Amino acid sequence: MFNDHFPCTHGDKMQGPQIADKPWIGKSYEQTRILVLGESWYGDWGSDYNSDSSYVAGYLAGAIRDSMYSKMANACGAERQAYWESILFTNFVTWAGNKRTDRPTRVMYEAAVPRLERLLQIHMPRGVWILGKEQSEFSAPVVRQAGIAFEVSFHPTSYGLRNQVLGESWHRLTAKIT
Repeated sequence: MFNDHFPCTHGDKMQGPQIADKPWIGKSYEQTRILVLGESWYGDWGSDYNSDSSYVAGYLAGAIRDSMYSKMANACGAERQAYWESILFTNFVTWAGNKRTDRPTRVMYEAAVPRLERLLQIHMPRGVWILGKEQSEFSAPVVRQAGIAFEVSFHPTSYGLRNQVLGESWHRLTAKIT
C-alpha cells in the first residue's frame, strides 16, 4: 500500500520543520483497517524521520526510542512489531510546535479536519482509535459523519493513565468492528 502526500495542516503562522505528510500504513492494515489517530507531531526529528511513516519505521528498526509507542502496543496486548504492522497511524495535527509541551491551537485542530476527511475516504478504516480527549472534540464528529466506528481514549501520555485503561479502550473499539 502507498503513503499519501497531503499538504501539512499547520493552520497557524508558526514556523516549524518541514514535516512530510505520510501516514504510517502497516503491512497488514488491510486485514484490520484500524486507524489510530494521534493528536499532534511536535519537534524536529530531522529529515530522516520527518513523517509518521518514517518515524514509525525508525522506531520499529530500533533507531528511535519512543515509550509512548511501546505503551500503545503493550496496552493492546500485542508485540510492538505486530501491533504497528496492523494499523494505519497518523497524527490529527501534523505539527504543533517545537517541544512536547506545545499544544495544538483551535485553528490547528480546525485546519486538520479536511485532511482527516480525505484520509477516511482514501483508506476506508472500519474503526478509528482517537487518542486524546481534546482532539476528539474536532476529530470525532468527522469520523461519526463518515459512519465509522470509533473509540476515544485518553492520550497515552496522560498523567497516571494505566495500560489497563488504555487497553480497555482499544478492546472496546475492536469489539465494535468485529
